[in-house]
Amino acid sequence: MQVSASTRRETIRSVVPIVALLLGLLGATRAWAGSREPQEEFARTFEKTVALAPGQQVRLDHRLGDVVIHTHAQRDVHIVANIRVSAPSRDAAANFGNQIAIQVEQTGSALSVRTDYPDTHKDFFRGHESISFSVNYDITMPETAPLHIKNSFGNVSVVGLKAEADIENSHGLLTFRDGRGSQRLQNSFGGIELTGNAGDVSVANNNSFVRVAAVEGALSLRNRFGEVTASNIGKQATIVNSNGNVELKQAGGPSAVSNAFGAVNASHINGDLVVHNSNGAVEARSIAGAAELTTSFAPISFSDIGTKLNCTASNGNISGNRVGGSAVVRNSFGAVNLSDAAGPVEIENSNGKIFVREIRGGAQLKTTFGEIDASGISGNVTASNSNGAIKLASVTGSAEVRGSFGGIELREIRRGVRIVTGNSNVTLADIGGETYVKTSFGLVRVDRIGGSLTVENSNGGLTASAVKGSVNARVSFSSVNLNGVSGSIDVDNQNGAIEVSGVTVKTAGSSSCNNITLRTSFAPIRIYLPEDAGYNVSARTSFGQISSELPVTVSGVTGGDSLAGKMGSGACELRLTNSNAGIEILKARKNP
Repeated sequence: MQVSASTRRETIRSVVPIVALLLGLLGATRAWAGSREPQEEFARTFEKTVALAPGQQVRLDHRLGDVVIHTHAQRDVHIVANIRVSAPSRDAAANFGNQIAIQVEQTGSALSVRTDYPDTHKDFFRGHESISFSVNYDITMPETAPLHIKNSFGNVSVVGLKAEADIENSHGLLTFRDGRGSQRLQNSFGGIELTGNAGDVSVANNNSFVRVAAVEGALSLRNRFGEVTASNIGKQATIVNSNGNVELKQAGGPSAVSNAFGAVNASHINGDLVVHNSNGAVEARSIAGAAELTTSFAPISFSDIGTKLNCTASNGNISGNRVGGSAVVRNSFGAVNLSDAAGPVEIENSNGKIFVREIRGGAQLKTTFGEIDASGISGNVTASNSNGAIKLASVTGSAEVRGSFGGIELREIRRGVRIVTGNSNVTLADIGGETYVKTSFGLVRVDRIGGSLTVENSNGGLTASAVKGSVNARVSFSSVNLNGVSGSIDVDNQNGAIEVSGVTVKTAGSSSCNNITLRTSFAPIRIYLPEDAGYNVSARTSFGQISSELPVTVSGVTGGDSLAGKMGSGACELRLTNSNAGIEILKARKNP
């Protein structure tokens, strides 16, 4: 690297590095392009060998040139400095080059090497006297001696150091390979590449990339405005970055990544993983411990999480599978898709869908303006939604559901169900226990219920079949159709028809009766009973007629709009009440 003297002086004095870089580029352009006359070259080499005492470190204070460090098993430090100068004349180049001094000083604690340049202040902005110069070091030193380097405007390369290093660089590439010991690397406006170190590593950089691989110890890394990749870290890795992607592969201990305005990809972590990101995607795979994943305005994906998962996002989708423990997920304005979790799952979302499969510990699901679709849940399920549908299937426990403005569909729920919703249809099938449904402005369809059924519906109807328990229904402005109810029936309807068939008849010797009570208005009541039915019948209506295909032994006063008497044994109660419509007692249809 070679830049004009005036530019170098002003850059070093500048407080803001980016301003310094611009000045450097300006001076270099003036030196090489502004001069019509060809530049003359001057070069010389400084060379010195010094024996390093035990316990001493090597220190280099340099700027404006590259630094290459080799190591060997001897105690000698061999210093080679290649000095190069370009100027409008040979004399000017030689005069300046001979004034560049390489200072080598040895104290009780260190061997110090320093580069001293002549003062170029008087030459600043004198185009005809433009001078460009650089000093490149090639140093061979003992492999077990600590190293300290401070450099700027040049590349730094260190190979084979088996001791601690503290390296500061700027405006150049910093590379470190095959080391041993605790290493501290710092750079700016240039990348950092570290490959192979048997010890801990601390890295700080900005405005460029960082690549770290094969570190047997722990990694602490900070960067901004650049991409970060780290792989094969023996212990824990801690990475803080911004404005660049981060990739972490294979860390031997608990690890953490913080980032902004860039994606994070972490995999094969032997311990817990914490990722806090914003404005960037997060991907986590093969995490032996727990995972805590956070981001915004981007998606999160994960797989093979060893224990529990805690995931938070906004304005992006969350998706993943194979979680070895519990999972807690928070999201907004994006879908959540989770499958194969060994522990309980808690998902809270807004303005997004929830899709859940194969959960072996129960589930709590909540969202708005999006569908809930869950199946294969071992345990109880709680689901809450507004402005979206809810679908649950294959649940070994019970289900409690709350919703509005979206349909609800539940199938194969082994235990009981409780549903509170509004402005929604409800469809239930193969429910193993007691079932409660409250809705409005929608139809309730029920098939194969293993316990009692209670329905409250306004401005919506009820269709139910194969109910092994009793039915209690409160409905308005729509019809009720019941078929195959094994227990008692109590229906209160307004402005809607009632039709009941397939009832189970109990004899007089039974310990309990399946009583039937039906009430409605402005629509007919029809009930189909077997010929051996035994009921104490009480039926009345207004502005309608009562008829029966089965014989009723009349007692008391009867007429076209009232009927009281006994059917068969009269073991159970049959109470039918209507207004403004008729009542029909019909013979049960025989199966073909």
